[in-house]
Amino acid sequence: MPGRSNALSELTRLWLEDRHGCLVRESIPVPVPYGQSDIDMLALRIDGQSITLPAGDRIGPRLIVETKDEHDWEPTGREFAKLLTSDIRLMGDGRCIPAKTKGVKFIMLREEHFDVATKLFGADDFDRLFVVHALDSVVRRQFSERLRTVRVHWMTVTELVQDLACWYRAHPRATGLRNSLTGDIIHLLWGFCGMQLPSERT
Repeated sequence: MPGRSNALSELTRLWLEDRHGCLVRESIPVPVPYGQSDIDMLALRIDGQSITLPAGDRIGPRLIVETKDEHDWEPTGREFAKLLTSDIRLMGDGRCIPAKTKGVKFIMLREEHFDVATKLFGADDFDRLFVVHALDSVVRRQFSERLRTVRVHWMTVTELVQDLACWYRAHPRATGLRNSLTGDIIHLLWGFCGMQLPSERT
């Protein structure tokens, strides 16, 4: 039974497990002041190879993943850009937002989450990947190099679905995806029903 409960997280889990051959552990508890947080997903690519993101960055084989989908109230990603800008200010020149800091949106930037992941991996040699519904492209470009130096990366749902679609079209045995609910839905829609993304239509 998956620990996540929305479409973006389930697509992300399919992308990690089936697309890239990762072992995935979900909902890892992280104690924080006055409450309990978690790491959405911890992933380890079994073959030890890196993963190439749609934007071109290479990450892994060890990574932690946070998914955030708020497309129902803010589809443009401008609000996420404001919140990311605030979080980066809280990071300063460090790799993480210091422990016990309040008002953090992207919680895997917090020191508490980084420390838990370091203990689980046995080292701090891992990447952090945020999968979001959208992120304003201007702000994303503005901070991409700064975040890359601390191994923080971003992927939008559009990039995720396009990458899954390309992989699916070339899959040697797409019926094997029916072993999971999300894979079965993709196979039913893209394979049996012949649905296409707008970018694939002529």
